[in-house]
Amino acid sequence: MANLLQSSTTAASTAPSYYTDYLSNLASAGTAAQKNAQYVGAQPLQQQAFENVGTAGTAYQPTLEAAGNTLNAATSATSPLAAASPYLSLATQNPAQEASGYVSQYLAPAAQLLSDINQNNINTNLAPGANAGAIGSGQFGSTRNAQVLGQTEALANQQTNSQIEQLLNSGYQNALNAAVQQNQISNQAGSTAASAAGTGQQNLTAAGQAQSQLAGQNQALSLADINALATLGGQQQTIAQNQQNYPLTTLSTLAGLMQGQAIPTSTTNTAQMSPLSALGTVGAGTAALFQGTGVNGTGPSLFQQLTGQSSLPALLSSAGSAINSGLNWLTGGTTSSTTNQPLDQSVYGGTGDYSGYTTGSDTNTTTPTVDTTTINPLDPNAYGAG
Repeated sequence: MANLLQSSTTAASTAPSYYTDYLSNLASAGTAAQKNAQYVGAQPLQQQAFENVGTAGTAYQPTLEAAGNTLNAATSATSPLAAASPYLSLATQNPAQEASGYVSQYLAPAAQLLSDINQNNINTNLAPGANAGAIGSGQFGSTRNAQVLGQTEALANQQTNSQIEQLLNSGYQNALNAAVQQNQISNQAGSTAASAAGTGQQNLTAAGQAQSQLAGQNQALSLADINALATLGGQQQTIAQNQQNYPLTTLSTLAGLMQGQAIPTSTTNTAQMSPLSALGTVGAGTAALFQGTGVNGTGPSLFQQLTGQSSLPALLSSAGSAINSGLNWLTGGTTSSTTNQPLDQSVYGGTGDYSGYTTGSDTNTTTPTVDTTTINPLDPNAYGAG
């Protein structure tokens, strides 16, 4: 202390016991909960997701291979041009050249039939009629008869040939129309074949694209299933981990209840007297112990009232007499000593005699020896009831 005359005061704040007990119990419970909490690890659904993710990543391959095969079929299928080419070749042929192939097989016999009918008409009707007129006029066998007969046959043949020409022309025209129609049909057939081939290619292409999309959908569905398993597994893991951490969570909530609350505290102030002041107080108290208590200090002092002795030396002498009596009782002898024998063991000799003091005679011829190493003359338990 820098100043021996300066006193000091120490203030100590103490929280109530219920609050310190609360904190102690909370710390103990938190330590136990932390030791018991375990990491739950991956859940079965998560394990399933981890195991299936490899398969899900390749789930698209079969469908994608089928899509590739379909698209290859589309590219290798007959093109619309190739499908239409044979029909277009027929449609571009010359109808006049093809007309002969469409002339009715009955056209020539029909023409020959007209010619035969005409000749029969001449022989049966026209020639006899012309001769009959010549005979009737007396010109049968004449030049005039021959002219009339020739004109009649020529007219009949001319009319028949005209009919045959019309018949053949009509037949050719019909054949030509048939050839043109056939070209039109071939052209339409070519268009139809091209359209059909194009539609086939489009269908194959669309099928391949659909299969390709299906492959992507298969992979997406598989991955969605994996994600669902992983998500649900994560929720299971969270629930299980929350179960493990529930005591800690509860303790955390409990700890939060006292946050912000005003905790009453008690303050104890301890005054510390300076060393010199303490010595002065002790000295004053000691002097007052031996002062008289009566009027003008003539009565017995407080020390005399407490001990029955008037002074400290008298008290020490009385204590020495009590010790000698105790030793006499322990050894069975009578030991006399002066009344001023001290109580301090350091003045004893090595044999237990009182060194430097005169002792009287005793009734026992053997002087008792006190072993101060085993008997403490200040210990009242060493003297028994006395």
